[in-house]
Amino acid sequence: VNAEVTTTRDDKGVWFIKGADSDRFYDVFEAMGYAVATDRLWQAETFRRSAKGTLAEIFGPDYLQQDSLVRMTGYTDPELTAGYTALDAESREMVDGYVAGFNRRISEVSTDPTQLPFEFHALAAQLGLPTLLPAPWTAEDVMAWEALMLRNFDPEAQKQGQLKNAALLQYLTTVFGQAQGMAMFNDMR
Repeated sequence: VNAEVTTTRDDKGVWFIKGADSDRFYDVFEAMGYAVATDRLWQAETFRRSAKGTLAEIFGPDYLQQDSLVRMTGYTDPELTAGYTALDAESREMVDGYVAGFNRRISEVSTDPTQLPFEFHALAAQLGLPTLLPAPWTAEDVMAWEALMLRNFDPEAQKQGQLKNAALLQYLTTVFGQAQGMAMFNDMR
C-alpha cells in the first residue's frame, strides 16, 4: 500500500480513505477493499456465492433453485474474465486494488480465524467443519457481484424488458434518426 494512502475511522466506525493526488487508483481501492472486507466479509461472501450460484454449497438444497437460475442466466467465468479484460486500464486497476484489499483481509483471518466474523464460525459448526474460511477473491468475483447488483436493481433484466427496450431504441433511431430517437428513448425510459 502506498504510504500516502491512509484509512481512518470516526467515532462511529465509519472509514475514510485519504491519499495524495499522485496516488494510484490501485492503492486507494486496495484500502477500500480491505475496509469493506474488514466490516462486511460475511455479507460479501454471501453476495459472491449468490452471484456465482454457490449458496447451496453452504446453506443446503433449499438454495439449489436459486443457484440454478443464477448459473443459467448469469455469466460463466470465461465471460466474466472477458468482461474484466474489456475494461479500460484504470477500471482494471481499481478492480485489482479492491481484490488485493479483500485478499489482504482474508489472509489475516486465515492466519487468525478468531478474527473471522461470527457467521463463519456458526456455519462451520452447523456443517460439522473445524473452520470455514472464505476463498481469495478474484476479478471475476467482483464482475459477478456487479452483474448481480445490476440484476437486482434492474428487475426487467430477468424478463424480456431489456429486449423490448433494445427493440424500441432501434425503432426510434431508425424512424427519427440517432439523436432524436435517442432523446425520445431517454424521455420514455
